[in-house]
Amino acid sequence: MAVQAVNGIALAQKQWKNKLNDKQSLEILIVNLMPTKKTTELQFLKLLEKTKINCRVTFAYPDSHHFHHGNSEIIKKHYLPLSKVLQQNFDGLIVTGAPVEHLDFTEVDYWDDFQKLVEWSRQTKIYTIFECWASQAALKVKFDIDKLPLVAKLFGVYQAEKIDTNSSFLLGFGSGGTNSNATVSTY
Repeated sequence: MAVQAVNGIALAQKQWKNKLNDKQSLEILIVNLMPTKKTTELQFLKLLEKTKINCRVTFAYPDSHHFHHGNSEIIKKHYLPLSKVLQQNFDGLIVTGAPVEHLDFTEVDYWDDFQKLVEWSRQTKIYTIFECWASQAALKVKFDIDKLPLVAKLFGVYQAEKIDTNSSFLLGFGSGGTNSNATVSTY
């Protein structure tokens, strides 16, 4: 099993070596919003490698993003803009967090691109993971749920109570966390 990076800074700087893969692979798109691009790339590539699933990973950035960290020319050389990748087919999407939790969503320079990405993921029915800030932003776009400002980062697993049993947000969650109508992946 192998993980192949199609592009990215770690691949270009020879810090990630693709393994030969002659079998069918899942196509994964990672929209890397983190300022530590190469470190984040390597983290995800290594995590995907541990899954033992053949996959090809493409890294992308929002077209409208004004880079404040790193060299924007290097990023633009080794990443694809969202406008190009949203015309392609992928099996999965991962959107990383970003250190912009202190900003209102509309103040994030790539907010329009992010909304287009969420809509694209909804229309294509692609399996999606939104991480950290991206999960807050996706909740805003999909369900109009605002984020709550906190003094410190809050994380963990918490017990929840269903208050709207008809919400599409809860689709697939039933008694015991399963639903006979839920889609199950064989990957």
